[in-house]
This record gives sequence, structure tokens and C-alpha cells, in this order.
Amino acid sequence: MSRLPRKIPSQCPKCGFSQPEPPQLISTYCRSCGDYYEVRHRGPEVSSIQPFVPQSRRRDRVEVSCYRCGGVHCVSQEARNTICPDCNAAIDLEDLSFLSPASRSVDTRGKLVIGPHGSLSSSWIVCGSASIQGAIVGRIISAGEVRIGTNEVCSCHMTAPLIVVEKNRHPTFTHPLQTQRLEVFGCLTGIIHCQGTVHVRRGGRLEAEVHARSVTVEKGGALLGECRVDGDTRISPVWGAPLCAAV
Repeated sequence: MSRLPRKIPSQCPKCGFSQPEPPQLISTYCRSCGDYYEVRHRGPEVSSIQPFVPQSRRRDRVEVSCYRCGGVHCVSQEARNTICPDCNAAIDLEDLSFLSPASRSVDTRGKLVIGPHGSLSSSWIVCGSASIQGAIVGRIISAGEVRIGTNEVCSCHMTAPLIVVEKNRHPTFTHPLQTQRLEVFGCLTGIIHCQGTVHVRRGGRLEAEVHARSVTVEKGGALLGECRVDGDTRISPVWGAPLCAAV
């Protein structure tokens, strides 16, 4: 009559339940709580138990918000793109550069770069941050800083927490710019809705209709146009909210 294989006790690190397992065992399920754990034996009668963590959970993960439906999901930091599980929208996670004219929708959490000879036209442009050296048409929503270094006339709605107009640049925007803070080092023409401070730096020039919580003009700077300083600027959309109406 054959002998049954020898087993040794293995204790669950979650609930403490002890169960007999073969000495060669690598991992198992607890028969009490159902937890999955890894087992490493040091000797014939002594077991060393370490919790098993799937490889996918060991990697650092980041949250990604969908601006179309407002859903939030987690992805690995190594991911280059993802799909929103709620509305199936495709979301890039890498930087995108446009060095020549293009017309396409953009949805990325990386940096958007429009080169000096490039242009981008779309009613749906979402990015993590942006550097605009060329022309942009449509609507852009940025989760971070937008630096404007162009002399073009841009027919564009822009929403960003921080907008910086670079020195020696003179962009013109035919649609409102919505921001929490505006820094003007060059010359900007347009309509400004600011929840925080509009700051015209030395050598800067702002030719605009301004609605802001506060306005600061340094010596050597200039502000020309209608200016309304009000504690309630009533700017929409709210940062991070779904923007379905903008599609």
C-alpha cells in the first residue's frame, strides 16, 4: 500500500488559519478566508509565509480622469495609452508634438507641443500641459500650465489653471481665455476670465476685456481695455468636471 505524501502546516498570513500543505508548495489559497498567498519553506518542518502580491499590483499606478464622462480609473505608470472603461474614449498618456499643420482630436495627459511651423485644429483638445508656438483653432482644455509663444491670431477657446504669455510674443485670441492665473510677459490681445490674479509683468502689455478677482500691473507694464475686478467671476466649466457640452 502506497504512503500518502508528507505534508507540513502552512499558516494563512491574513486570518491565521493553519492547513497541511506539501513541502514543495509555492503558493496556495486559504481554505478558511480564501486569501491567496505565497509559501516559501526554509526547512523540512518550518515554513516561512509571505503574502503574494500579483505583479500588476506591485507597479506604481496613477489615476486618469476622463474629461468626456468624468470617470476616473487607474493605470500603470508605464502605460502609453488607455481606454476609459465608462465611455470607451481613447486617452493618450505620452507627449504629443505637431510640427506641421494638423486637424484631429487630441486627448492626452502628457504635454502638447505645437511647433513654430505647426498648427492644430479641433473642437476637442485635452492635454496635461501645453507649449503653443504655432497656431491653434477650436477648443483646448489643459490640466496644467499653458505657455503661449506665438504671434498668430488664434480662433480658440482656452481653459487652463495657469496661462503664461512669453516675452516678445504677441498672440491674439478671438475667443475667451479661462484661467485661474494669467502671467503676461509679452503682449496679449483677447478676452480674459480669471478666477485669480492677472499679472502683467514689466515690459508686458495686455489689450483685453478683463474679468478677474485681482489685477497687478508692474512698473513698465501696460493694461489697455475694459477691466472688471470682481470677487465672483462665475467661470465655467469647473476644473476637472466632465465637459460633454463642449464636444
